[in-house]
Order: sequence, then C-alpha cells, then structure tokens
Amino acid sequence: MNQDPRYPDLMQEIKERLYAIEDVLSGRTALQGPLAHEFCFLQLRVICECTSFACVIAHAYIKELQAPKFQKEWSADTLMKALDGLHQDFYPKPRTMTVTDDRVQLDEIDAPYLTKADLKKLNGICGDKLHRGSPEKYAFNPTPERLAEDRQTIIEFGNKVFRLMESHLMTHRHDARYILCRFQERGVPVEVWFAAAGDNVAAANRS
Repeated sequence: MNQDPRYPDLMQEIKERLYAIEDVLSGRTALQGPLAHEFCFLQLRVICECTSFACVIAHAYIKELQAPKFQKEWSADTLMKALDGLHQDFYPKPRTMTVTDDRVQLDEIDAPYLTKADLKKLNGICGDKLHRGSPEKYAFNPTPERLAEDRQTIIEFGNKVFRLMESHLMTHRHDARYILCRFQERGVPVEVWFAAAGDNVAAANRS
C-alpha cells in the first residue's frame, strides 16, 4: 500500500471532526438549534471528502489514480465512482483489532457502519442541508420536528462513520498488503500501520 503520511493525517482529521460534532450535540459549545446542526452537517460533509481522499491516497499505486484529474478532484462522489471502477474493494473495512506484541487479530463487526452507499447518501444530504434552498422555501426557524429529525440524522451517520473509521483495514488491489488504522482516546494520535500479510506488527511501518 502507499505509505503516504497524509493517510494518518486524514484519519486524525476525521477523528477530530467527529469529536467536534459530539461537543456540539452535547451542549459543550455556544452553538444551538439550526446553527449547531449546520456545523455538524459541515463536519460530516468534510468527512465524506476526507474519506474519498484517503481512498485515493491509499491506492495511489494504481496508475490511473496518479492522473491530474484525480489528484485535483475534490468531489467525493466523483472520486468514489472512479475508484469503484478501478478497484471494487477499495473502501475501508471496519474490523475489531486485537494487537499483541507481534501480531494483530482482525474480526468483522456486526454493527451498522458507513458503507459506500451510505457515504454517497450522506454527501448528498449534507449538500442539501448546507444550502439555503430558494427564496420560496426559506425559513430560519425550522419546526421542532425538523430539528429533531436533523439531530437524529447527524447522530445516526456520525455513529456509522465512527464505527467504520475507529478500527479499519484497507487492502491492496493485487498484493497481500494493507493499511491498518486504529483510533485512540481523544487527544491521542491515531495509529496507522503499513504492512504486508505475515509481517511482525511491531516491525511494520507505523505512524
């Protein structure tokens, strides 16, 4: 896999944005009501972009992804569609991770997480929420029902993102190589390993 330091940076950014959402929803900031939700949807939108960027960076060994049209692209939808055509297994796989002195045990999770289809859906929802619509439909004070619905959407997708990213695996298109990522508690940098099957985890390239 491509051992690019931007991958750990993107994972750290995603983690910090998830905690920012938690702070807002928990009332630990001055933001309230629709402005609080707008902030959260903005974080989720950027997380969609960071996820698509991370996939491109992780699979930069694929020659087509080195082309300027991909390296300069910002749209998560466009990048995800292109990746799907080049490597159908490009997306992160959530795994529980047990690390010993020299080995890592990975197991599938059974909780809902952000799938490729979910990411596309979330990206669209965030785009809608972050635009004011039209003069005809303008309203600054949404109904309590709408506020409750938006809050639930943020919580649902935020939890799905966290389950996907907190401990995940990225696999090479052809070789038995991978990237492992694990979130630590707040304030502690994420852990990322670049390794091959059978590697001693302690000796793997770790960020």
